[in-house]
Amino acid sequence: MVNDAGWLLPEGVEEILPNEAMKLEMLRRSILDDLSGRGFQLVMPPVMEFVDSLLTGTGEELDTQTYKFMDQHTHRMLGIRADMTPQIARLDSHHLSDNEVNRLCYSGTVLRTQSDQVGGQRELLQVGAEMFGVESVTADIEVIDAMLAALRLSKAKDITLSLGHIGIYRELLTLLNATIDLKASESGKLEADLFDIFLRKSYPDLAELAALSDLGAELDSFGTLLGLQGNKSLIHRARECLPENSGINKSLSELQATVDHMAENHSDIEVHLDLADVFGYRYHTGLKFFSYVRGQGRAVAKGGRYDSIGEQFGRARPATGFSADLKSLVKLG
Repeated sequence: MVNDAGWLLPEGVEEILPNEAMKLEMLRRSILDDLSGRGFQLVMPPVMEFVDSLLTGTGEELDTQTYKFMDQHTHRMLGIRADMTPQIARLDSHHLSDNEVNRLCYSGTVLRTQSDQVGGQRELLQVGAEMFGVESVTADIEVIDAMLAALRLSKAKDITLSLGHIGIYRELLTLLNATIDLKASESGKLEADLFDIFLRKSYPDLAELAALSDLGAELDSFGTLLGLQGNKSLIHRARECLPENSGINKSLSELQATVDHMAENHSDIEVHLDLADVFGYRYHTGLKFFSYVRGQGRAVAKGGRYDSIGEQFGRARPATGFSADLKSLVKLG
């Protein structure tokens, strides 16, 4: 009797057979060719690195998703990458630092300790692009164009682009801290409570927090922000009901520029705005974007601005990018 256990693969890991493998490879080539035509240069960072480098800076968010093991040669901890963006930032900072602007693209395997959804994959074939050195929203728009081109190459239909901007939430936190006098520990707890409430978009919990902390008036703007979800007309409403603040105005102007660009160049794509989306708050610093396709419960591609990601590598500067899983994209056609 054959022991089937010898043929089993770990949960969230799969084999790709000839027909599917060729489709995957052709899509990978098409996307990288398109990115190359847009001026993005291909780089190939290693699958594993020392953990203290792999998880430096914003990469710390990936700590629990990273497989770690002891290097037999140096007796230091190694990690298998769970995301390629921190590696690309290191390349920008160390090996390509003479360039004022770097447009870099990549494709490779990433491995995660947990899948993003029940029954999902832990081994992904990640493809993406990053731009370093451009602070203007024009860089974010350029990356969005590249992301949407990748989706079109995968023959995705009924695409929705969801836009957010973490800068608004950050400015409200700054205004709140300037208004109230709390110890560092109390301020940290209040910020953590607000973050949790926004992740769940829970009005009742926000009202309860306001009552318990006696901060009803001070938290009014956060209640307003929770309700700012909808179409492009939302930006005008946000200008009217959010506090007058240069940082908030800048964030809304960047959103408006992106919405205008979509209307002019991608009129077939539905645009949704969610100003209350704080996912990735400790990672993103500005505009965020997620692409959805009808019939798919999760974003099929995502990205955003993450300025100063290279600070821990000695070169903090503007950065924006997107990434997607090729295994998911190839199933959209």
